[in-house]
Amino acid sequence: MKMARIARKTETTETFEQIDARIRRVFTVLSKVSHGVVLGHIKAAIVSGAPGCGKTHLLERDLAWAEAEGKIKMQSVKGSMSAIGLYKMLFECSEPGNVLLIDDCDSIFADLDALNILKNALDTGKTRKVCWAKESRALENEGVPRSFEFKGAVLFITNIDFAREISKQNKMAPHYEALLSRSLYVDLKVHSKKEVMVRINQVVFEEDFLQDNGINKRQATEMMAWLKDNIAGLRVLSIRTVMQMAAFIKTDSHWQDMAEQLMLV
Repeated sequence: MKMARIARKTETTETFEQIDARIRRVFTVLSKVSHGVVLGHIKAAIVSGAPGCGKTHLLERDLAWAEAEGKIKMQSVKGSMSAIGLYKMLFECSEPGNVLLIDDCDSIFADLDALNILKNALDTGKTRKVCWAKESRALENEGVPRSFEFKGAVLFITNIDFAREISKQNKMAPHYEALLSRSLYVDLKVHSKKEVMVRINQVVFEEDFLQDNGINKRQATEMMAWLKDNIAGLRVLSIRTVMQMAAFIKTDSHWQDMAEQLMLV
């Protein structure tokens, strides 16, 4: 079945409790996917969700631990990246046990050269040969060959909702379908404001979050109540939002005044 025909349950039909259970399940699956990458069983995965929902933190934590234990070698790239930059990074991570984490480099998904490189690197055949056919002095100067076999793993973290993009059936849709057919696609189902709020509510009461941000459960409850009352006027809603609010709480007893002036439109 083509991705365009996959119907997603709309969040308007779900209760808070149902959304909460769904998101907890998919983040548990995400942990299992990162474990599969560490073990070498999973070679490619695309993780999609709203900005600031905790996807990067989870994967970086798991992969950093695995690297510290000598199980993998990890390289992480964030921000913009060109097709030739992608080619070079794949070459540097081409050996078994290497993991390339590509975070928030959504520009590569609009670049046909980059997409074709990815299709070769993520091929499900026994041999994944990656080639660069164009002239490039940069590759020559850095000793990067024009072709190589990719034996590593790639994890993408993106804000793009690929199922929705494919459903538009524009010129990029076939390329996205080909990419997803070669990768595990982990849609965290965190896209709407309601879903982001549910995810924040999960994270803010975790012991690690409370300790890292120097607040207690009472203060976390107060933050969540303020967020729910002001959700319509927030400039940004993400886990980073409550991290900023925790800083307000530690700064002034009337932290709500700071939040109102600094966070609302």
